[in-house]
Amino acid sequence: MSVRKGSFKQLELRSQINFNKSKDFKHRLFKMAVSELPGTIDFLTDAAHLLRATAPETSAHLMSQRGHLLQQYGVILSDVQRQHVCGGCGIIMILGQEATLKLDARKSLQKKTKSKRSSGNSTPKPTQDPQGPCKILHCDNCQRDAKIVMPPPGPVVRRKTAQSKVKKVSAPVEQPKQTSNASSKKRAKNRKAGLQALLSGQKQQTTNPLSLSRFMK
Repeated sequence: MSVRKGSFKQLELRSQINFNKSKDFKHRLFKMAVSELPGTIDFLTDAAHLLRATAPETSAHLMSQRGHLLQQYGVILSDVQRQHVCGGCGIIMILGQEATLKLDARKSLQKKTKSKRSSGNSTPKPTQDPQGPCKILHCDNCQRDAKIVMPPPGPVVRRKTAQSKVKKVSAPVEQPKQTSNASSKKRAKNRKAGLQALLSGQKQQTTNPLSLSRFMK
């Protein structure tokens, strides 16, 4: 069976044309995928939430495909999305049903250095961890943990000026009490003086029998 040389050339040309067409098609498909990525992500998200109760496995598959697409195009998931959807199996996590929450306080560790006998006793200095508390979400479906580090709390600021102002304001409040006590003492003295004057007048009337009223009777 004889084969012509021209047939091989035609096959090579066709293969090259098909290869170029496939490259162009993939390039166009990539451009279309980038432009249609937000719509595809929204569609997968809505479909997965609708099928979560009736078909949880299908819902998890859709969310996992959504995660693969975002990872393929370099989209970084936020902490809110990471604690909403499991990054391993794609299941929509709800605390108490598909996930459990743990909190790691990350307390500051104190490293004690052993001092030598020749040197004196050195006081241990606590080394503070710059990271804040950590929130751990455990997926009950695939047994995967998602760690979310929260920002550390700010330093405690003591306000000394406010305390000094309170002390200064509270000092003059005691002055009206002293003035009120002094005025009450003066009133008591005046009352005593008035009573003594009345008593002395009554005594004088009793001691003087020759008063004007006796002659007018």
